[in-house]
Amino acid sequence: MELWIGALNLGFLYAFMAMGVFITFRIHDFPDITVDGSFVTGAAVTAVLIVAGVNPLAALVLAFLAGACAGTLTAFIHTRFNINGLLAGILVMTGLYSINLHIMGKSNIPLLNQPGIVSFLRPINPGLPGEVWFCLVFLFLVALFWAIISLFFRTDFGITMRATGNNPVMASASGVNVNAVKTMGIALANGLVGISGGLVAQYQGFADIGMGIGAIVFGLAAVIIGESVIKTRTMYGRVLSVVIGSLVFRLMVALALYAGLNPIDLKLITALFVLFILIAPKVIGQRRSQDSRTPGRIVPRISRRKPIIGLGCLALLVVAGAFFYKIHNSNTLTHAKLVKIGLVQLTDHALLNITRDSFIEEMKRLGYENKKNVRIIMENANGEMMTVNSILDKFLLEKVDIVLPISTGCTQAAIQKIKDRPVVFASVANPFILGAGKSDRDHLSNVTGVYGASPLDRMMAMVTRILPGRIKIGTLWDPSQLNAVYNVGCLKEVVARNTDVTFVGATVSGSSEVYEAAVSLAGKGINAFVLAPDNIVYSAFESILKAAAPKKIPIFIGDVERLKDGALGACGHDYSLSGIQAARLVDRIIKGEKPAAIPFEQYTRITVGLNLKAARELGITIPKDLISEMTVIIDGEKVTIPKGLSGKVEIVKRVE
Repeated sequence: MELWIGALNLGFLYAFMAMGVFITFRIHDFPDITVDGSFVTGAAVTAVLIVAGVNPLAALVLAFLAGACAGTLTAFIHTRFNINGLLAGILVMTGLYSINLHIMGKSNIPLLNQPGIVSFLRPINPGLPGEVWFCLVFLFLVALFWAIISLFFRTDFGITMRATGNNPVMASASGVNVNAVKTMGIALANGLVGISGGLVAQYQGFADIGMGIGAIVFGLAAVIIGESVIKTRTMYGRVLSVVIGSLVFRLMVALALYAGLNPIDLKLITALFVLFILIAPKVIGQRRSQDSRTPGRIVPRISRRKPIIGLGCLALLVVAGAFFYKIHNSNTLTHAKLVKIGLVQLTDHALLNITRDSFIEEMKRLGYENKKNVRIIMENANGEMMTVNSILDKFLLEKVDIVLPISTGCTQAAIQKIKDRPVVFASVANPFILGAGKSDRDHLSNVTGVYGASPLDRMMAMVTRILPGRIKIGTLWDPSQLNAVYNVGCLKEVVARNTDVTFVGATVSGSSEVYEAAVSLAGKGINAFVLAPDNIVYSAFESILKAAAPKKIPIFIGDVERLKDGALGACGHDYSLSGIQAARLVDRIIKGEKPAAIPFEQYTRITVGLNLKAARELGITIPKDLISEMTVIIDGEKVTIPKGLSGKVEIVKRVE
């Protein structure tokens, strides 16, 4: 039930965005991709203002104005400089990424314990289940919105806007300032998108810099689906079709999850579904045209309803897939009661994979074997926060007993959505900034886990011992990753305490930008790259190595796995221990302990290593006393363990 009600709630909130897309796409025939940025702008403004103590309703008004400003800028570029509309939208959307980061001050703002629509509605709940109560309130809100927008399009200005979109030449001949009307229409559309972003941020409990990715596609899907379901020319009906389309789209996503489809395939399914809806009317129209030209041929009236029939057929196919999936699933598992553990990781990254694999191995050592006495459902969001939420919906649908989020982003989404079952997190830098608790013992009643900030003070001590004197260090990070921002902040604090070290940084928005950013830092005369944990930067390590090689700049990193790839030094937590500790916490919960009584745990082992071959190639002499402190030493193909550190054999095996 939670899956379907949650889908309806999101459908209602995304209806505001769908209406914005309808105004630009249908009214003005303007492909406005600004939506992907203005959606985040609305969420960012709302989150910042709520945290600052501003009334949530007032914050939504300002979110509307912020989104409208973004739309106005797109329209100005398009009309004033005669720039293609699609290109103008791309330019503004790209610029909004930086602007939104400046508004937020960081990549993610938690709203878990902040006032908002959710916290306001809970105390006045008449006794209904929480999500059902939200659904009724959102239904009333969207019904009011439908009435206001429908009446607006029947006013003189609304009719002028529609006329301008239908026939700009005729409207201009009638004395209408077409560019001004188009500008106001695009501004209104993005203002509504901003409201949608603000509402979604409050509902899901956080604003994230990446939450707007693909928003334009979802909006278009809602508009096209709605028009296929409701065939009407009246504005009341057309506005209603947008709302219905938004609801149907979210329900189709829920149906796909119910069918057991992989959450990472949802975007592919969305694209195919929209393509089907776009093609079907054209194919039907061509057939009707051919039939009308055939003598004596009678065109059946039911052909007008074929798009609706197509939707029904598609839904039936998904339901059939769900039925067969359930049968297959029931046949592959034993009939005994299995403890279900839903494991979700943000992306396919070495450190996160180590946590996942070590968790599974430790669970096996503790006596839990997958599909025999426990079922571990493993999912990967491939870096998409929206996919994380879909995976969590799937876990709720499959009634998992314990949820195990790996990474900061997954943990934040899990503690917001999962309230009625244990959540055990792993590989998190700082759970307190997410709202998971105030201390290791004072935390959310259904949450526990393992965390630890990267030991950047020890890494910098290694750097300064290898490179004594005044030095300049360079680092890169993705500001959309909350853990990366936190780690770089810690690095800056460590550097600030050493007057001989100067910090130089560069930000990236994706792995494709890492090489250019690294070359830029190398050109600024840095003496070393010091890389704090960052999923994007670490995954593009080879680009940094390529940029550093010509100037023989050493690289220090928090991932010991990268020593064999050419890093000079590594200092970081042993992430295998993160998985091991998480498995032991899960074991305690399975045996009856409550998460509320289990304190958060910090990592208990640090790995430090050197690559002596890299040191020789760079012409750097490593102090002998520092070598004796290492847990892992690499020299060409040879990996050694210093005396007294035989307990680290497991780490060495992974390096090999």
